[in-house]
Amino acid sequence: MADSPRLADVAVAAGVSLATASRALTGRGSVASETRERVLRVAAGLDFRPSAAGQSLRTRSTRVIGFIVPDISSGFYANALKGAQHRLHAAGYQITLMDTDEQPERERAALLALAAGRVDGFIVCSSGGDGAVLRSVEQRYGLPIVCFDNVVEGVGAARVTLANEAGIKLLVDHLASVHGHRRIGYVGGIESETSGGERLAGYRAGMVGSGLSIDQRWVRSGDWTEAAGRAQTGILMDVDEPPTAIVYPAADLALGGLAELRARGLRVPADVAIVCFDDSDAAPLLDPPLTVLVRRDREIGDLAASMVLRALEHEQAGPMEVRISMSLAVRRSCGCTPNDAVDRAAAMEPMTSDGGADVA
Repeated sequence: MADSPRLADVAVAAGVSLATASRALTGRGSVASETRERVLRVAAGLDFRPSAAGQSLRTRSTRVIGFIVPDISSGFYANALKGAQHRLHAAGYQITLMDTDEQPERERAALLALAAGRVDGFIVCSSGGDGAVLRSVEQRYGLPIVCFDNVVEGVGAARVTLANEAGIKLLVDHLASVHGHRRIGYVGGIESETSGGERLAGYRAGMVGSGLSIDQRWVRSGDWTEAAGRAQTGILMDVDEPPTAIVYPAADLALGGLAELRARGLRVPADVAIVCFDDSDAAPLLDPPLTVLVRRDREIGDLAASMVLRALEHEQAGPMEVRISMSLAVRRSCGCTPNDAVDRAAAMEPMTSDGGADVA
């Protein structure tokens, strides 16, 4: 016996998003009359029959959005939450926060628990699972999902990410063109995640673009923790002809790396220059202050919340993608003097990325 048609089948056949199909069938939310009629015709033609339980759950709005992140103790996620919360509260929505501790199984449990009638949509930074549960939640419940930072292919009404590749390339370019480094190392995070994979690609593109060869011994990866930054930096510095500069794609990795370099009696930047993708409250207070990319974390959360509201309240032709651009904050860890830092930071224009819609 053939499987019964799903909401996702209706959405595809009608040429609309899952959220639009759900609104058209339940009568909940704003849908153009022509679109509603098309969805209803398609549903009738497919003999689509939503389950009584599912229909009951989805016709009852909760005015709550699920916000799922790998680690709320991270300043990035905490600030993104504040941005999303501000936007959602203004629209009359509340947030339910779930911290997955970077464990895909916890992410799965959080999604399934909240999808069962507790939220109207999701803002998710995935912990790196295979995305099957996210797809299932979309297809079964018609809930809009907005992914940010680490996205999952084929999932979501919208995506909000940083200009990961272009950002790391900017850091490599600075080390090579301004300070003349030829041996530039990289201590990265989880490569299977969007941010990890794209930032590593940015390092490789920066090296090639600067005419530099990549010694695989100079490229290390682990997780995103300070402990990993310290351990991987130690391995990197033990090779013959170690790098004279290191790029870190996250603040905790840079802090761990700095601790390891100090433990070895190496001076920053005299012996090893370092730069970091992530800014943090501590970055300008360190000795030496860290050269970083300046992010707009709250704006990321605000944009993600705006997109989930748009998916709930309006028709949407297809997934949207926005990449947030950043600017370079030049400090002494790369070898710039305080005066250099002021001059170069003032001269540096915000960067943009390729693909999607850029937000400067």
